Amino acid sequence: MTPTHRLNLADVERVPVDAAMCRSLVAQARRHRELAVAARAIPDLVGGFQVAYDGCRKVALSVVLASGLRPKSAAHHKVTFDAAAALVARHRNGAEASAIKKSLDDATDLRQIRAGSEYRAEEVTAANLEDAVAILDELLDALPALLDQLLA
Repeated sequence: MTPTHRLNLADVERVPVDAAMCRSLVAQARRHRELAVAARAIPDLVGGFQVAYDGCRKVALSVVLASGLRPKSAAHHKVTFDAAAALVARHRNGAEASAIKKSLDDATDLRQIRAGSEYRAEEVTAANLEDAVAILDELLDALPALLDQLLA
């Protein structure tokens, strides 16, 4: 499956940009990363995974909100990742854009594991947690620069 990263405008609404909130979401995502890593030692694989996933969502949401949009559909997590990927496509080029979009696609895929653990009590593996932390690391490395650009 090849994602198209097209934003359906029916899935978002215009909102005023709140730079402080956008930056706070990134700070929360960074703390979520630390909490997810610490969860390995307990071990709380489900909790660590869920907080790493939420960190991915929050850092993606920060750039969406910085563009003056907010997801409003029932599938708002997917819309968040798709909207962030559409913004990356608009503001980045070449290999950098491809790498960031791949990380956002990977974060989108984590939604299935999250839903399984939350709604069907499916097990989260250590590998799932490691993947979620790695994806969060990639997004935290890439998206704050786009956030700064959008807020400038």
